[in-house]
Formats: sequence, structure tokens, C-alpha cells
Amino acid sequence: MTFVKSAKILSLGMVFTPFAGCAIGTGIIYASLLKAISYCPDMEDTLFAYSALGFAFIETFALLLCIVAGLIYFM
Repeated sequence: MTFVKSAKILSLGMVFTPFAGCAIGTGIIYASLLKAISYCPDMEDTLFAYSALGFAFIETFALLLCIVAGLIYFM
């Protein structure tokens, strides 16, 4: 029983490592948004809409990781 519990803890650690990638991706998206707005300020609304869509895709991946972690821990 202890082996199963320790395997679950190790697998949870491996599941949560891609959250660093989600944080880096979010930073890249908004850094690119600021750079693009500085080049073309009249397209601010369009650029923000595209960056919000990219942020939503990244956060969907993070939510999927949380669901997988919950399935691993509670099964």
C-alpha cells in the first residue's frame, strides 16, 4: 500500500511540471503583445483579442493537467 501511495505522489510531481511551461507561455504571449502594440498601436484591440485567445488555449492545457492530476490521485 505504501508503494502505491509513493507512486501516486511521484506521478503527481511529474504531472505538475508542465505548469512551468504554461507560465512561460503566458509570459511570452503578453511580452509579444506589448512589443506588437508598440510597433502598431492602432491595432491594439485586434492584437489583444488574439493574445486573449492564446492565453485561453494555454490555460485550457493547465486545466487539463489539473484534471489528470486529480484522476491520478483519487483513483
